[in-house]
Amino acid sequence: MICAACSSSKGEVVSAAPPSYQGIPAGLMEPCTVQDVRQETVASVIESRSIYIKAFKRCAAKVDAIRDHDARMRAGGAE
Repeated sequence: MICAACSSSKGEVVSAAPPSYQGIPAGLMEPCTVQDVRQETVASVIESRSIYIKAFKRCAAKVDAIRDHDARMRAGGAE
């Protein structure tokens, strides 16, 4: 028995092309940047540290998303 979806109109068995790796989504490949403030007072040092922590967490989330995407693509998953 041949599945209709797997055969051509001539009765030939047709195989699907293997999934192709689509690469990393462009949004995940943007560089991680931190816009810092001048450190002139204790308050500016605290603000700078807060900015750094937020940027670090954003960047870490990108790296995690890249790893997740790569694992899904290597496992043959779709976007």
